[in-house]
Amino acid sequence: MRITGLTASLQNLLLATQPKVAAFAVAEPRVQDAAPVTPLAQPVSVEMLVTLAATELPIDRRRRAANQADRGLRALERLDAEQAAGLPAVERLQEVAAWSETLETPQDPVLAALLQEIELRVRVELAKHNIIA
Repeated sequence: MRITGLTASLQNLLLATQPKVAAFAVAEPRVQDAAPVTPLAQPVSVEMLVTLAATELPIDRRRRAANQADRGLRALERLDAEQAAGLPAVERLQEVAAWSETLETPQDPVLAALLQEIELRVRVELAKHNIIA
C-alpha cells in the first residue's frame, strides 16, 4: 500500500519510527526538511535567566501566604490550649508576636482578608497580656 501526499518531514518521521521495516521503505530517497532549524534570534543573557529564576509564580505566592496563615493559626491554637490550662508560656507569646511581625500582605484579596482576620486575633491575644507587636 502506498500513501501519497505526505510532506517530506512527515515521511522522514514515519520512516524513522519503523526501523525494522526499512527494507520496505518508500523507493523515493529521503528528502531533508526544506527549512533548517535555526537557533534563537537573540542570545539569552545571564541577566535574563537570573530574572526569570528570581520571579515568583502566582501559585508559589499563594502557597507561601497559605503557609503563613497556617503557621499563625497553629500558633494561636497552641496559645489557646496553654491559656485553657493556665498561664501561657513566654515562648508561646513570643512565637505569636514574631509571627505578627513577619506578616506579609499577599496580593490575593481573599488571602489578604484571611490574614488580616488572623492578625487581628493575634493582636487581641497579645493585648490581653500587655504585649504590643
